[in-house]
Order: sequence, then structure tokens, then C-alpha cells
Amino acid sequence: MKVAREFAAAGVLNGKIYVIGGCLVDSYSRSTSWAEVFDPEVGSWAPVPSPVEIRERWMHGCAVLEGKIFAMADRGGVVYDPKMSIWDVVPKRLDLGWRGRAAVVDGILFCYDYLWKIRGYNVIEDKWKELKGVDKDLPKLSGATLANVGGRLNVVWEKPKDKNLEIFCLPLFTASLLNCEDVVDISKD
Repeated sequence: MKVAREFAAAGVLNGKIYVIGGCLVDSYSRSTSWAEVFDPEVGSWAPVPSPVEIRERWMHGCAVLEGKIFAMADRGGVVYDPKMSIWDVVPKRLDLGWRGRAAVVDGILFCYDYLWKIRGYNVIEDKWKELKGVDKDLPKLSGATLANVGGRLNVVWEKPKDKNLEIFCLPLFTASLLNCEDVVDISKD
């Protein structure tokens, strides 16, 4: 990357790595490289033009969904469509519901929030649904994250043990189960 970053959002789309935010925009170089893309075929980074009004320093979540890159900041989030080279803000319902770490499984964006709940967002329906029945199995740790492993949603976390860390993984389900009766629609109409 051309600019040093921390708390940046990153995602892979169409074989390219996109990195968004995580840097101050206090200079021309950092401003023009607020978003960058790495093309492995060319072997170099290039800036992704972005409007000044969407630039936030810290990004707390990122997901690739429906051919677009979604990145969440402290307040609001942005979505980038590389095919059309268009930036926009995330839908309001997504912004209000996305808390914590996220993973996408079968086109559903799942987040594990700071209240230790797992919710899924369907971008086409613009609805959040909360997964019920797994609360007793979930770790009560703020450092837990979600991961798509082979098309299954997994909760991953770590615990200190002596001078080392132990890594734990709890496989949950495939996203198709989000249509079952163990899910409650929490969207507000």
C-alpha cells in the first residue's frame, strides 16, 4: 500500500484486494489514497478515487456483498461498487443494525454484536433477522469474530492460556437456515 493504515476495511472482489480508510487524510498523498486496490496480475497498488465527504479514518467492519464492498465507520458507512466506480452511503437500516464483526454466507451479512447476538442482514429485502437458540453456545467475549468457512458461519475467538493464546471455533450453520423458525425479524417498518 502507498499509505500506512490502522483500523482499515479490506475485502477481495474479482481477484483484487480493496483497502478503505484507516489513515488520516491530512495530505494530498493520503487523501488520494484513502481507498486503494491491489491487482495481483499487475503486482501494484493504485488509488481508488473517492469523494471527500465519505472519508472516515477508522473502519470497524467490512464485507463484500452483491458485488460491492461495504465498510462501516464510527458513524455511518460507505459502499463501493467497483464495476460502476460509484461510492454511496450504506442503507440506513444496515447502518443502524451492523454492530461488531461481520461475515457473509450465502448472500447474508451476519454480525456478532457487543450484546453477543448474531443477526443477519438481507441486502435485497433490507431486513435484519436475529438468530435464536444459539445464545448458550456463544462466547461472551468482545473479541470474538465471525468467519465464513466452507459456506458455514463460524464464531472464532481466543483465550489467553499461560503465555500463549488458544483459538476456538464454533461452527453454526449455513445461511439457508436463516429462513427457519429460529429466526426473528427485528427490522422496524
